[in-house]
Amino acid sequence: MPDVHLWATDGYISTPDGKSIYIWGFTDQEGGSARLPGPLIIIKQNAPPRKTTVNVSLTNNLDVPVSLLFPGQEEVRVHGRRVQPQYENGALVSLANFARPGETITYTFTAAGPGTFLYESGTNPHQQVPMGLYGSIIVRPWDYEPDSGEFQTAYGAGTGTEFQREYLLVLSELDPGLHQALETGGNYDIRGFKPRYWTINGRCANDTMLPDHAAHLPNQPHGSMVMMEPGERVLLRYACAGSANHPLHPHGNHTRLVGLDGRLLQNRIGPTIHDLSYKRFTVLVGAGQTYDQIYTWTGLGFDPVSRPIPTTLPNIRNVVIGHTGMTFWNGSPYLGEKRELPPDVVSFNEKGEYHFMLHSHAEPEITNWGAFPGGLMTMIAVYPEGTLDEHHGRLPVEST
Repeated sequence: MPDVHLWATDGYISTPDGKSIYIWGFTDQEGGSARLPGPLIIIKQNAPPRKTTVNVSLTNNLDVPVSLLFPGQEEVRVHGRRVQPQYENGALVSLANFARPGETITYTFTAAGPGTFLYESGTNPHQQVPMGLYGSIIVRPWDYEPDSGEFQTAYGAGTGTEFQREYLLVLSELDPGLHQALETGGNYDIRGFKPRYWTINGRCANDTMLPDHAAHLPNQPHGSMVMMEPGERVLLRYACAGSANHPLHPHGNHTRLVGLDGRLLQNRIGPTIHDLSYKRFTVLVGAGQTYDQIYTWTGLGFDPVSRPIPTTLPNIRNVVIGHTGMTFWNGSPYLGEKRELPPDVVSFNEKGEYHFMLHSHAEPEITNWGAFPGGLMTMIAVYPEGTLDEHHGRLPVEST
């Protein structure tokens, strides 16, 4: 029976424009600061017919009640009793049993099926979830085996969800007015909620492209740079913890949606299997929803023999140069020529990899308080075959 320990607490995060924002959130370290998003919980199912039961202990170090919801999970209980909405003086105050300040309670649920899920506070969720009290759950099928071909899957052998690498992108948005009000004890009308920052894995671009565990982002430990090699099957897991929908897509490419809200897009009628997966150029990531996609890059005009990666960098390079002086493109012949690379700009190219954006199609969401580039934007980097380190795109089999 997997056991998970979470603490609800507060802390600060940083934005690329130099701001420090107060947050509430979860950590898996006693005495630690809040992380954005909360710690990732990974569960491997037991072989049937055994149920997969999970215990999650929540200790509340905030000065307001906090609870946990587990959308998509079954038989959710608190101290052996089914979770119930909570009322005070006849008014609904929480969608689930909560921990009062300084209290610890234990939730138990059954992970009945594989997929990508969210967990979040159910107490004043219109306030606590935007403040950062959310995280993600990955449930692996019982037959999951890493690096084993047909058994490294999102939904089980024979489901067509095999992959070589996987990435989790958790989306949300921030209104600094809400965070400042709760830090200082001021008033805030949630009806006026107006995001100024948009985050992937708790970071705004360009911080999204930095490695995991960047020293200056201690409470935002996860980047969202997608790294792969040509022809690999990459599992992209989207989870929207915010209150808005976000149109996300890998620039100029399609993904195949194979799972929605932790449910395989497949229908079985007797021995007949109907594949209900479908391709999308842009996926409208709905508030509170999760999306599992298989993505493979072959590249327009790419040929592993005549036009391979790495490319020979020409004198005129295919680059996009922003006002920050960042190089977004590496000189690939798959793009139109733009202009010569300025002498004072260096390439971030490591091994001849080809970079392109993964971003929101809603233009305000790719800014930081109106300044481009920022927000819901990261990169996909396609490395020459055999050059990408094995640890990229490798999540644990289970949480430890």
